[in-house]
Amino acid sequence: MSNFLGRALGTALLTRVDDATDVYLVRHGQQVRAGKDSPESMAYDAHLSEQGRAQALAVGEALAGAGLDAVYSSNLARAHDTGKAIAAHHGVEVVVDERLKEVGIFRDVPGEQSFEQAVGTERALAASRQMIETLTWDSIPLGEGSAEFRARVHGAIWEIARRHAGDQVAIACHGGVINAFLAEEYGLSRDFLFRPAHAGITRVRFAADRAIMLTGNEISHLEAADLLSF
Repeated sequence: MSNFLGRALGTALLTRVDDATDVYLVRHGQQVRAGKDSPESMAYDAHLSEQGRAQALAVGEALAGAGLDAVYSSNLARAHDTGKAIAAHHGVEVVVDERLKEVGIFRDVPGEQSFEQAVGTERALAASRQMIETLTWDSIPLGEGSAEFRARVHGAIWEIARRHAGDQVAIACHGGVINAFLAEEYGLSRDFLFRPAHAGITRVRFAADRAIMLTGNEISHLEAADLLSF
């Protein structure tokens, strides 16, 4: 490849640009699992499990040398606690942005019920099959739709990137959030692209009104400590 084309490619893919913003999208650590018939509201804001706390510490150590200028998280406990473990190495406070919360998959399920109790077993099974086939959140009744979810996540992350032009930023969030941002950014119809590991790192660079994924689902810090889970 000629030097001319190499430079052009570097500029197009944001590896040869000034004042780029690097955003580390971090999935939260493993959460405590709710019981089968627990209300969906309990599962939605579950806290970190013992392993999840260890994963949060591990990703904090992994990003200790990143020189982060800001750390954001969703308002859900598992993401906020993961964000605090990251921020502890950088002398910054975690900024909470509710738009970064996980998809409201059971948002309209009555608070005292499980999803299966609300829609019935047959409809729940049909929704599960449809989700496998379509790979979209729109398959699930009584939940936040794909377009709504993508709009809030994509808008929030771009707003953060523009606010911190030229900075290094970590966002402790959720697997659905990471997938929704990338799917919307790259114009993909499916909502599910990959399964981020608990406390896995996906690095995205922002500049010139475009976002390029530099790394996806980094897990070496988890494998080294025998903490890998999904």
